[in-house]
This record gives sequence, C-alpha cells and structure tokens, in this order.
Amino acid sequence: MIPSFRLFLSVLALTTLAGAHADPLAELTALSNLKGLKLENLAKGSLKSGSMPQMKFARGLGVEICYVVRKPLARTAELHTQWTPSQHPELKVYLHGDLPAHPAAGDFARLSSAPGNGAVKSFAASTLKLGGGGTKLQVSNADAKSAPSEGSGGPMPASVTAFWSGVLAQRAQAYASGGLGKLPPYETAGETVRVSDEVARLLQEAPKVRSQFSGLIGKGSPSMYWELFDADDQAAVSLGASYSKKSADSFQSAEVQYYSSGGFYALLTFYQMWPVSLDGQDCTLVWRGDLISSAELGSRPPTERMGATSAMIRETEKSVKAFLADTSK
Repeated sequence: MIPSFRLFLSVLALTTLAGAHADPLAELTALSNLKGLKLENLAKGSLKSGSMPQMKFARGLGVEICYVVRKPLARTAELHTQWTPSQHPELKVYLHGDLPAHPAAGDFARLSSAPGNGAVKSFAASTLKLGGGGTKLQVSNADAKSAPSEGSGGPMPASVTAFWSGVLAQRAQAYASGGLGKLPPYETAGETVRVSDEVARLLQEAPKVRSQFSGLIGKGSPSMYWELFDADDQAAVSLGASYSKKSADSFQSAEVQYYSSGGFYALLTFYQMWPVSLDGQDCTLVWRGDLISSAELGSRPPTERMGATSAMIRETEKSVKAFLADTSK
C-alpha cells in the first residue's frame, strides 16, 4: 500500500556504489516517463512527479514520482516496508492493521475503535442501508442481503463492525489461498467487478511497469494488511498485500490493494530503488509508480481526467513528503 533534506549536493559527487548498477539515472530514465530528471535536483530534496501516458482503459490512471533518500539501500527498503500513513492525520488513513497468513474475522476487531468523525459515521450509516439498496458500497449482492439494518454504540456500531469483519475476512482468506484469481466478484454500479481483470487491464496499459516488475505480484508469501481510510468524505475499508524482491544492488516492491468498499476497485503501487553515493554518503534513488482503477474515473469525460490526475499526483506527493519527514528524524 511510501525524508526531507535540504543539502546542496554537486552532481559531480554522485557516483554509484561499487558493484551497483552502472548508471541508476539511465535505468530510472528508461523506466520513467518523466522528462528532465536531474540527480542534483533530487539530491537537494526535490520531488519529480507526473502522470503516466493516458490509458485507453476508461477507469484507469497512472502517476509516478522520483526522489532520493539519504540512507543506504537496505535501510531505505526497510523503512518503506515498515512505514504506515496512519500516523499522519493529513493523509486520512484512520486505522491500519497487519494481517496473519491465515486471516480471521477477529483480526479486524479494531474497527470498533474508529474515530467518531463525519466520514466514519457516514460509512456506518451507508452500511445500515445496504439491505435496501440505497448505497454505493462495493459489496456482493449476497453480502448486501446479510448487512445489518440497525446498530448503536458509537460511530462504528458493533453490528457494523461484525459485518465488515466478516466481509474482509472472507476476501482476505480468498486472496491468501490463491491470489487475485481466487477473489470472488462483486456487483456495484450495475456491473460485476472482478479485481483480477482490473489489475490485468492496468498492467496492460503500463508496459514499462509490467516489464520492470514482471512476476513480482503473487510470488512468495506477501505481507497482508487492512485499512480504514477516507474516500471522498466517507470512510472505506480496504485490503492489501505487498511483495518484495531484494538483491545486493537493488530493491523492488509491489503493493496491491485488492479490495475496497469505496474509492477504487484496484490500486497498485510499485517501488524501484537503486543505491547511490552522495558526497561519500550511501543514499538511495527511488522511483514510485501508482496505478488505479476507479468507477469515478470511468464516469468522467476525458476532459475531466486532467483534474483527477492532478489530484492523484498531489496525494502521492503528500504521502512521500510525510515518509521523507519521518525518515529524516
């Protein structure tokens, strides 16, 4: 499911570590669609971000961002793996929890401690209306029929917590048993959504990403998690899994958020990291790419996609800046 420094560094002082990639900037340029990438600017703490080529997939969108972390590759990879956005209120991730290899409903008990803000209350209210078909929550018809119609006891009533704990556990168990192909479809906005198809379409539209991270998703044992976050002023729950591949001179990770009750159908985040040396200090050059499939994007005319792209870039930059601020402490 991602370090602020202000030192002026000369590009002449930038060299790769012994045994590392011959030219990290060349590899970054080959992967990225961003223009005018300059190591001296990234080394000063600048972020370079932009959109990926527009997709033919109506509800698909991609953005990317590059930056430098003033820590060695192994430590930077560790920090990315450990970091969660829930400690930053501005990112509006209200709860984050790790999941075991065999998830159960009890692993989502912390939903009952959700904050009592308007977004959470709206989410709970929409859940209680599921049976009447009056909400846009992304659940199967069978799940909607089993949703509670009454609840009390705080912003997240016990009946609502129990319902979503069951839905999330079922989908997390399905993913753990066989990845995207095991996920059951669900009906929303008058169509049936299969997340495996959404992910396939996103990767089809991003050939550079597909080639760079070929085979990473679904390989090995993933680190799984769940979140409660804000999706357009209404809270939503989501499930994610992350994969990584390490070597002496590079690090790759792929994160797939394969279920959300709102906001998106699928969200993929990729990281490619290279070790570099800046003025004798071991540092890391980072590329991050995000691909999203969202019903809202599909309903917008092409002329409005630019606004959606700008909004996604701003949110990605906000997340990266929060991470950089934490790593600089």
